[in-house]
Amino acid sequence: MLKNNLVLGTEVFSGNWGKPFSKKIAEQILTQAHNNGLIEIDTAPSYGNLSKVEKLIGTISKKKSLKFKILTKFEIKNKKNNILNYKDSVNEVKKQLDNSLKNLNTDCIEIYYFHSGTDSEFFNDEVWNYLNKRKKLGDIKKLGLSIKHDLVINDKLSQLFNAKKYGISTIQTVLNLYSKQSLKKVIPFCIKNNLEIYGRMPLAKGLLTSKYNDVNNFLKNDPRKHSAISSDIIKFRLSKKNLDLEKVLKWPLKAVKKVVFSVKNTNQLKELMNIFKNKKL
Repeated sequence: MLKNNLVLGTEVFSGNWGKPFSKKIAEQILTQAHNNGLIEIDTAPSYGNLSKVEKLIGTISKKKSLKFKILTKFEIKNKKNNILNYKDSVNEVKKQLDNSLKNLNTDCIEIYYFHSGTDSEFFNDEVWNYLNKRKKLGDIKKLGLSIKHDLVINDKLSQLFNAKKYGISTIQTVLNLYSKQSLKKVIPFCIKNNLEIYGRMPLAKGLLTSKYNDVNNFLKNDPRKHSAISSDIIKFRLSKKNLDLEKVLKWPLKAVKKVVFSVKNTNQLKELMNIFKNKKL
């Protein structure tokens, strides 16, 4: 069923992907998703300036009485991008968590992910002890690790191997037809150790759709235009003549139960939902 397999990603709501995003469009997408049984939303304070996307979700959800399970994230960094000492890092994470709960207009975050950080950031006993206390208080349902894909590519998986030590029960990892690295060790480890798995970027930020044939299709402010891997993914997609949207979307679900996807408008959301409606995976 749709609601069991798909999670709506919201980074695109920030307007940082070459397309300005109005509150009206975000409201239309969230409302249509909710009305069609999609109950999980993935976001982060870093999506847009000053937690723009979290605030947008909170405002719209309250206005339209939309009930979602919210997946959001935290980082262990200060403004200069340096590692904080233990005491300051706990205070920083406390501030992030409290702000997310407030911005999202929710009493409980479904999954609270460590957001694609380094090992030196991740291995912080004080932070994880604090978050597990907040979990017991009911502010968080589950703790998660959204693992940085460079670590997966380079087979540096110490965060994953120590996940349960910190009370982490959910792993989010990049998984699509081009980026298959997680199939080698990440997913088998999760299955063996009873860790829930979410695949992200099933469409490789749209590059695995048939919409693009060159990076010049993107506007100057679109990060896909300046990413070294974009051209490689587009070439890969163009080489697969029989690859349609349905195959691209369903491929990750052979290995994981849930995928985090994004859309820019309600027409894209409708197209995606029609693929999954009343069809077996």
